[in-house]
Amino acid sequence: MSILEKLKKISHKEPGIRQFCIQTIRFKKFLENARALLDLFNDGREKALGEYIFDRHYVVSLIDRVIERLGMMVYDASVLVPKNGETLYAMYDKHKLAASNLINFSASGNGGVKSGSDASEISLSAEPEYQLLSDVLRWFDGKEVPADTTVMDFVKQTFFYVIQFDAIGGFESSDSMQNRNLFENSDVLSSDMGIYLVDLWKDALELPEASRSVRDFNSVPLRHLLMDVGGREATGPKKDSNGIPWVAAVSEYQLSLSTLKPDCRFRLETLASGYEQSDFIFIFADKSAGLDSILPAGFHVESTDYGQLAWNLDVSAKTIEDSLMIIGRKLFN
Repeated sequence: MSILEKLKKISHKEPGIRQFCIQTIRFKKFLENARALLDLFNDGREKALGEYIFDRHYVVSLIDRVIERLGMMVYDASVLVPKNGETLYAMYDKHKLAASNLINFSASGNGGVKSGSDASEISLSAEPEYQLLSDVLRWFDGKEVPADTTVMDFVKQTFFYVIQFDAIGGFESSDSMQNRNLFENSDVLSSDMGIYLVDLWKDALELPEASRSVRDFNSVPLRHLLMDVGGREATGPKKDSNGIPWVAAVSEYQLSLSTLKPDCRFRLETLASGYEQSDFIFIFADKSAGLDSILPAGFHVESTDYGQLAWNLDVSAKTIEDSLMIIGRKLFN
């Protein structure tokens, strides 16, 4: 193939894969901000147990950090799905107002907004800073506050806006056959398993010249996901057009796994770097995916009308690796 023919081939095929890689990397950033938000929630709950001494400044700082991180999530979501940006920012503004009210009411001596009690979960003293923290935690994820008014409700809604459109690199789910053709025409179908494999950093610049096998990818999470299936083609994902088409976008420590099947939404995101404070597994699955039969123990699951969000954070590298192996075995066997 001449240089000109090669350039024409790349220019014709590459943009779709490049966009897919960019959206996948952006979604990882979206998840990082969501994880930081969950860490703030957990820090507040831990302080509320009464084993720590804190003042009003801590609670106000917690509110500010939640609003800041929530804004980062909304920005990421708006970049991923621009058509929903106006709606998301309108919802975000309501939470900024709620945060401002919490701070102002407590400063005026009203002790915060009384949105209901959650005494079964949190035991608080009558001190003003504890009362304010109680109100803040109800704003985070209170069980007795009006529906769709908590930060967690907003987070779940934001995930839905992003995932329903961006399930596979920024395409509508109704375009699943178009998406499958994109990967088929880009020569990224693995040679030893029926799965499309995309190198996030290399393939965005230049498509592969020849078909690659799973062993050609230096990816820690991919290796563990396929540990029980990768070495045995007979039991792994098949190259059967009637089966579930899978796409895995990988780097050394990142894995994004999605299905192209139009009537089944499933997306797994993981970072497996060996650094406990940053590693995670995140999964979204609609009701057809049977998530309960796939997940190993230890996952936090949030159910919604449109599917389930599940994640595992702050666990050892071995737990991440073992969980990926179990999930891969159940998905592909």
